[in-house]
Amino acid sequence: MRAFVFSGGANRGSLQAGATLALLEAGITPDIVVGSSVGSINSAVLACNPSLEGVLQIAERWKTIRPEEIFPGNNAVAMWRLLRGHGSLHDNHALRRFILSLLPPGTRRFADLAVPLFVTATRFRTGEMHLFGHDPQERIIDALMASCAVPPYLPPYQYRDELYLDGGFVSNLPISAAVELGATEIWALEIGVDAAAMPTGGVFGTLARSVETLMRLQMHRERELVRLMQKTGVVVHHIQMLHYSGMDVRNFSHSPALMALGYASAQTYLAERRQLPTESTPAEISVRSKVSVALRTTMATQSNLARLRTDSVRSLWQRRRAVPMGLPKGLWVRRRVVPVPVDEP
Repeated sequence: MRAFVFSGGANRGSLQAGATLALLEAGITPDIVVGSSVGSINSAVLACNPSLEGVLQIAERWKTIRPEEIFPGNNAVAMWRLLRGHGSLHDNHALRRFILSLLPPGTRRFADLAVPLFVTATRFRTGEMHLFGHDPQERIIDALMASCAVPPYLPPYQYRDELYLDGGFVSNLPISAAVELGATEIWALEIGVDAAAMPTGGVFGTLARSVETLMRLQMHRERELVRLMQKTGVVVHHIQMLHYSGMDVRNFSHSPALMALGYASAQTYLAERRQLPTESTPAEISVRSKVSVALRTTMATQSNLARLRTDSVRSLWQRRRAVPMGLPKGLWVRRRVVPVPVDEP
């Protein structure tokens, strides 16, 4: 069974749109799709229509996307939200409208999709992974909103009795989820990060660098998973794209260029793959057993890293909710300047 796995990558999601276009042009199509964070949006659109037509739809949308379609309001409104004690710089209503605009009429639940879709999200309370898609009656919008709830830009998403954070916190490249679902061939489209390009100054620069350090550790573990899985006979095609690391997540001006770079990256991988020898045969049973143990150990370490990241974000979010930036009580009430939208319940 062939799986397409889409990593997180915020505003650089157009890289995956370009890479997916190259794969489908080469006749490579998925049996299932698994996505995290912005990759969940790309994977959902592909699951609706796993054809060139479907990929071109999201590709064209990435070319024209504007920041306010995901992150409404200017910097003044964002700062005012923090002063008022909101847990994020922006509300999530615009993101909901954007996602719904991508789903075809009549496609609202997982049961409506052309190919199975699975989406990762992080349980806010425990830091554990939740995988949407097992229940065909669940709404696609709930899964994508939960998986894209990236702090501090968007608030945690409430689904039923649980709050959820961005799926990238627990599994930014959910290869292990694809294997557990039965995939034997994986095309992993990773939007990687160049550490040297990450911001270092200011509060948000420090926060971004801290979270990114933990993310790199997790990605290192996930690359270990790739190597281990290949020893068990699972074929993993890993296409990593590092372009435009470090730019503000609300900057979408480079989307057309990123899409072209993603397309070129996949084409380069396919060209190099044609020159490689045929994959080796699966390992012996005794070797596979040892690898399975190592695989479980690596996945456990990855889960611990995810909980550490979630604990850091949860602590910061709860402090923001408790005391609005340390201002005296009543000050932010008396100096109301800009109306603030109410967060989605």
